[in-house]
Amino acid sequence: MPALEKLDLLATFEIVENETTALSTHVLPTKGQLERPDITLWDMLSSRLSGQYTPAVLPPQRDRRSAWWVIAGLMRRMGMAVPQDVPADDRVAGADDAMLARQCGGARRSFAEMAEQGFVEDPLEFPAAWVDAHIERAGGWRLAPKALVAQLAELSARDLADADDNRSLQLIPRRQRRHLNAQFLFLGEAADVLVHPDDAATAGIVDGDEVRVWTASGEITAPAKIDPGMRKGVVSVPHGHASANVNVLTDSRVADPLTGMVLYGGFRVGLARA
Repeated sequence: MPALEKLDLLATFEIVENETTALSTHVLPTKGQLERPDITLWDMLSSRLSGQYTPAVLPPQRDRRSAWWVIAGLMRRMGMAVPQDVPADDRVAGADDAMLARQCGGARRSFAEMAEQGFVEDPLEFPAAWVDAHIERAGGWRLAPKALVAQLAELSARDLADADDNRSLQLIPRRQRRHLNAQFLFLGEAADVLVHPDDAATAGIVDGDEVRVWTASGEITAPAKIDPGMRKGVVSVPHGHASANVNVLTDSRVADPLTGMVLYGGFRVGLARA
């Protein structure tokens, strides 16, 4: 809240007064959940229900407008191009549905089918073959965008080690194929710390040892996995495990300049047997 109070401009979409609107310079009244048609997608959270459509229950109250219409209006005023198929007026019949249909353009079922039936149902595909097919059509993962490469070059030129606390290894985070954030833990992905064989030997660590990973902010413990595919001098902690919460190692005061997110890698950590 203290940071929000310092902003010259804070625009929020809301329909009720709250602590955030009290700090806002502009409050834009957008439609509530009962005043607009909507779709919910539960591909990853449900074994059967893939998508659900709900029509508006009530007409918009007072001056409330569709959030997409407000955003489009702001874009026009800032000289930004608005896609030609975005309706000019959200009060025209079917305008909100047209915007929902745009969102379903790449879905396995059409918006028309979902709206007519109220919901669509498909068996859960896991692992999802369509994800691999999409990446193949896109020509593979884009792993080295120019801005990121430049940032990595800058990081490699810096000495990020703290000479007085024995943190000699670089941390990199990773996601796991059968694990999404804190979901699908039942599939058994381990919260293991990947370590190069040479670094493991230096620390007296063997495969499966419980190890400590620490920074000035905190430390976690997790089993070590010796991986010759890791780069020497680098250890990797997976994202999304409560038992080895990588957030403990981060510093909320240090953010990535490209994304504004707290750094989850590219800083020094210590490693030792627990």
